[in-house]
Amino acid sequence: MTAMSIRSLLLLAIIVAMMEWLAQGCGRTSLLAPGAQKSLGTQAATSTVTSTGGAGTSPATSQPTTNGACSTGLTACGTGVATRCYDLTLSPEHCGQCRGACAPGIACQLSKCRQYQCKGALSFKALPGIYTALSGNSDDYSKSLSSYLPVLGDFDGDGTLDFVGLTGILAPMGLLLGKGDGTFRAHAVAPAFSSAWSATAADLNGDGRLDLSSITKDEVAVTVRLGNGDPATLFGPATTYPTPSPPGSLLLADLDDDGHVDMVAAEPQRLTLWRGAPDGRFAEPVDIPAGLAAPVPSRVFLVAADWNQDGVLDLLFGSSTLRMLLGRGDGTFDEEIACGLALGENASGNVLADFDHDGKIDMVVGTTGVFLGMNGCNFSTLVSLPDWRYMDSESVGVADLNGDGNPDIVTGDSTADEISVYLGDGHGGFASPLRFPIIGEQPYETFLMGDLNHDTKLDLIVTRPDGWQVLLNTCP
Repeated sequence: MTAMSIRSLLLLAIIVAMMEWLAQGCGRTSLLAPGAQKSLGTQAATSTVTSTGGAGTSPATSQPTTNGACSTGLTACGTGVATRCYDLTLSPEHCGQCRGACAPGIACQLSKCRQYQCKGALSFKALPGIYTALSGNSDDYSKSLSSYLPVLGDFDGDGTLDFVGLTGILAPMGLLLGKGDGTFRAHAVAPAFSSAWSATAADLNGDGRLDLSSITKDEVAVTVRLGNGDPATLFGPATTYPTPSPPGSLLLADLDDDGHVDMVAAEPQRLTLWRGAPDGRFAEPVDIPAGLAAPVPSRVFLVAADWNQDGVLDLLFGSSTLRMLLGRGDGTFDEEIACGLALGENASGNVLADFDHDGKIDMVVGTTGVFLGMNGCNFSTLVSLPDWRYMDSESVGVADLNGDGNPDIVTGDSTADEISVYLGDGHGGFASPLRFPIIGEQPYETFLMGDLNHDTKLDLIVTRPDGWQVLLNTCP
């Protein structure tokens, strides 16, 4: 055989191998519908400015020029001085379009969130439940991290999702660093931190590292720890911001459109706002009168979202009924609006999403069902989910679990050791629930969704007062 023939055969083999590789790769990805992964609920961690969790910074970000222009290949996202230039082919916060955020742990490649689209029925592999004591070192993470509102994010910058919570009543706050296979190793955050109710994260000082804010049931303060990049500590010393009374919820969002993350805490009769600075510190607090009951419940519904679609973030909150403050874009708000929509007693039982892809916010109210067609304080349609077993002590989560581009709903029933997944059809309808068993008997505190093992499928973490459990997505 001639040298030319050998080279030709080698070239043909390479071409065939490349075609097979491309075919396999295309079979493992899907283009998510615009905004399908932009969860606005308090459990979310997909955006550093519109949710209580953070997913880090974009890999390609810059300031626009003085005339507002971006460099070639970058697109301006945001408004006013908060405008930044992003590479929409790579940015997980703005993938393919501004605010087209990918789910936690899902990368943006070629303007698409590279999430696996299930070819068959949704399925999960339950890893052993965690119900037994955090030793403080090695890989012993067996004590529950059961903060009422934990947060999911990449805190050590290794590309694998971690999560923060509490190791039980009157026990230290802990950080579980992901190993990339759905298991974790423990890392202490605070030597003594009692009865935490909520943790939230974002990049407060623009250094590319996630910073941590938290509140407790009994303390009259918000605690902030800036990520320092030191693998031994991960966070710098704690800074406390006093509050008149113990907060019931905490939020991080850029409410004054200056490019810096602000902080809001919900307290009896008020919301407290701290405006952020470039160094991650906060200015003196501003009290915003609000119709919240006194004493404030242990959990308050509090999210930032563009409710009236004017390009400005608004504040939605409530301890019993939905209330809102429409933002003006400068950190101030119009007069409070009291809606008649009953929220129930559990803040994490209320989640925002766009279930019918009409560009308007829809809402899951755990005690009632799904409200579609938002118009001011009103909704045009109530969708009663089939065999809805929600109870007031439980939680609701929203994510596209089967990768079809439509948000799905996760909830549970404390009378049975299982969770329920309602697959959305993209038009506001939902299939009959799929049931998945888990360990334990206590009510669910919250659900966290993200790719924990780098297979481009969204996995679940179920947290409860007595422990937590990982469910790895194994759909074919």
